[in-house]
Amino acid sequence: MGAHVGSATWSFCVGGARRAPWSWLQGPPPVRELSPVRRTKSGRLSRNIPVQAISLTTDGWLFLESGLEHELMMLLDRLSGTVWLVGQPARLKWEDGVKHVPDLLSVDRDGAVTIWDARHPHRRDETFDVVSSRTAKACAEIGWGYVLFGGFPEVESLNLRWIAGARRPPEWLEPARATLRRVVEGDTTTVGDVLAADDGRGFLTSSMWHLVWTGELTMDLRAPWGRSTAIAWATAEVGAP
Repeated sequence: MGAHVGSATWSFCVGGARRAPWSWLQGPPPVRELSPVRRTKSGRLSRNIPVQAISLTTDGWLFLESGLEHELMMLLDRLSGTVWLVGQPARLKWEDGVKHVPDLLSVDRDGAVTIWDARHPHRRDETFDVVSSRTAKACAEIGWGYVLFGGFPEVESLNLRWIAGARRPPEWLEPARATLRRVVEGDTTTVGDVLAADDGRGFLTSSMWHLVWTGELTMDLRAPWGRSTAIAWATAEVGAP
């Protein structure tokens, strides 16, 4: 199976229609009208477990095929520059019959489109390396980006999943933010300081986790978290009273 065999034929589901080949002579497809080109499912011998995940970027469900894809979706959902996401966005087929369905498509605020494949490094065999290489070339030909996501270390993955539970802003965020601005000063404040300042109702704590999710408050995602973990405003301007 050669590394590159001609140009790929792209197929999309546009506007709820059935999957069909796309002619690039008419320009790129309307990415916000794309739906998955196949249903996510598993069988008795499947390695992956389908995931139905809510995305705040699209304010809807994304149908994914594995926990790793879910981790990738959370990463992209957290980036403020991400404006749209599609799971199982396209099918690529080459002249020798090789086919591939990438895992995710993302669009940033500048309109740049990126195709993503999620695969742990230890599961990238020769067959996958070939379709990944071909997909990267196919994306380059149409001006789209291509990124291969291998997952985070365990601690970082768990921390990301934890703050993903605080994605939605709580109703009391603004008054809690004002209190947090008094509590979190410089780079010496810890999570324990915020917990101690909470009056027991959890308003301050839940707002802290949401602001960590948005990036307004920063913590080291690569390290285990505890009461002694440092927390700070992302910029001096954000945390200034």
